[in-house]
Amino acid sequence: MKLYQDGDLHNALMLLQCEFVAQRKRVNPSDITWLQYDILSSLRSGATMPSSLSVQLGISRSKLSKSLGELKSLGFIEQTPSAHDRRELQTSLSDKGLHLLHDIDDQHHELTESAASVWSPEEQRSFANLATELVSLLREQRKQQR
Repeated sequence: MKLYQDGDLHNALMLLQCEFVAQRKRVNPSDITWLQYDILSSLRSGATMPSSLSVQLGISRSKLSKSLGELKSLGFIEQTPSAHDRRELQTSLSDKGLHLLHDIDDQHHELTESAASVWSPEEQRSFANLATELVSLLREQRKQQR
């Protein structure tokens, strides 16, 4: 039984969103928040200062500070005083945080394999292009709302 009619964009997007949220819960065994995941992902490219992270993620320093404290207590990040400014903390992924991201990446790979099993290579490229366009639009709209 179909849950929506073919071509019903609204219902298809809502179902996809729900499935992605369900997948995220499955691949997130440590139950970190969306923001904490974004922070960890940002730190994957190297250590940085909280001031840079708050700008990069578009969030307040106080909101970032709370999330960093939680990530540090979970053992996913490490912080050391900056050599340039002792008031700032150089923030980086710990081995445990890097391992968590690798585990999540493995689960995401399973999702990719599932999509590849039902779509032809042409459909995969088409979906990737359409999704990229939609994500770009949504990010731009979010920027304008700030």
